[in-house]
Amino acid sequence: MADKELAKGKPDHSKNSPATVSEEEDLGYIELTDEVIAIVASLAAMDVPGVIDMSTGFREGISNFLGKKSLAKGVRVKVTGHSCRIAVYVTLEYGCNIPEVAMKLQKKVKSAVDEMTEYTAEFVDVHVEGVKRREKSELEISFNNPDGEMSDSIFN
Repeated sequence: MADKELAKGKPDHSKNSPATVSEEEDLGYIELTDEVIAIVASLAAMDVPGVIDMSTGFREGISNFLGKKSLAKGVRVKVTGHSCRIAVYVTLEYGCNIPEVAMKLQKKVKSAVDEMTEYTAEFVDVHVEGVKRREKSELEISFNNPDGEMSDSIFN
């Protein structure tokens, strides 16, 4: 009877049938914590040109003060089923086009979360917490030294 059902396109519901047991069920399931998704989002956000830093809230500030540095700093994640809502808190570079950077940030974070996890980032909310100048490197400082002194230079 099972051969007739399979021939007609109907599934065989017997316990020994390989059609009813998939390989994924034999291996178990995969569960990601909210913090893993937040780390993916944070690293993706830092790759966007114009983003200087991820802002920390009060709770993260206390954790950093106590010596617990988090790679997920500046990101909040709310997971519902296999979709998530992400809030990113950033400090942007002075002089950049804020709406353009924010849109690039949304696309980059959504793409990274969708590709690296099995979750779908439905919303990526960008909160610009501040704007500041990018710090100059030692090489830029040495070339802009008007006195010509080499005391602070990297060439000493």
